[in-house]
Amino acid sequence: MSPDSGSASSEAEASQQQRQRNEVHGILWCFVFLVLDALQAVFFGSYLQRMDAFFTGALVFGVPTVLILLWLCLREREQLRLALANPASLIGLNVTAAGAWLTYLIALQLVEPAIAFTLFSGILPIAAVASRRFGFTEALPVRNRLEAVGHIILVLGMLVLAVGTLAGYSGFVRGGFLAGAAGLFLAIVSGVFITGMLLYGGRLDNGGVRPLAQFGLRFPLYVVLALIGYWMGIDAKDPITSQDILILLTIGSLLLAFPIYAVQKAVSLTSTLTITAIAAAGPLVVFVLQMVEGRVDYSAATAFGLAIYFTGAIAAALGGVKGSVSRSVAT
Repeated sequence: MSPDSGSASSEAEASQQQRQRNEVHGILWCFVFLVLDALQAVFFGSYLQRMDAFFTGALVFGVPTVLILLWLCLREREQLRLALANPASLIGLNVTAAGAWLTYLIALQLVEPAIAFTLFSGILPIAAVASRRFGFTEALPVRNRLEAVGHIILVLGMLVLAVGTLAGYSGFVRGGFLAGAAGLFLAIVSGVFITGMLLYGGRLDNGGVRPLAQFGLRFPLYVVLALIGYWMGIDAKDPITSQDILILLTIGSLLLAFPIYAVQKAVSLTSTLTITAIAAAGPLVVFVLQMVEGRVDYSAATAFGLAIYFTGAIAAALGGVKGSVSRSVAT
């Protein structure tokens, strides 16, 4: 064996080890996102009952967006150049982020947080697979039978939760049948938008745009629309106090803003389907926290639907992780 072949073998082995480390780190970031996202659903599901959702979103996302954009202008202009060199992905990132958060923050007010979060999370892997038909070739197909079966069970659980909500058996609906239907619909739409956001984020990451820069560049459109919604009084509620603002800037920023950074880190390290498969297990944490908080009544129908959903989500997550690691080793 020549020295060159030995060197090439060592480089290939080092490259494979690096890919495996990236997969592990990506999965860890997925779990950070999962836990904080679950805390977010319970906190805002309660807080937004009396707070304007548009003001909440504009403040929580607006402040870090302005600060990051200033930082990019002063210290990281190359990141701005790289982002602007991919205008379609940058626009897609803004449109999907705006659509996701406008719909999700309203859905949380209308139906039980665990159900809103379940539909939002559960649609992610389904939308990720379906997105290949709409030109997103970077989205992976279902990678093994376990993952496919998990998706089928997951959808069945979502249908049970939707029927229970519309029939009046869930723990909370802010209104009647129409409010429940609107909440279910908006939660699903939000999940579809989030999937698009992940895919556009992946394209920008491939173009060299790092997670911090993407965080600041994805929310300008949303902040503008949220400010317009607040100005129009679409979701006007109680007067906003200085204490509300302080809470939103501390707890709100942690629970809304940081999960976005966490998931963007995951995007740079692992596949979209792995991220969505793991995120789909989040409702388990939401349901437990919801019971601890005590605002939402316990519902046997919700528990039954979630039990089905959890079974599918765990199977899909295990299949996704197995497929992701296998892909890393085979590459």
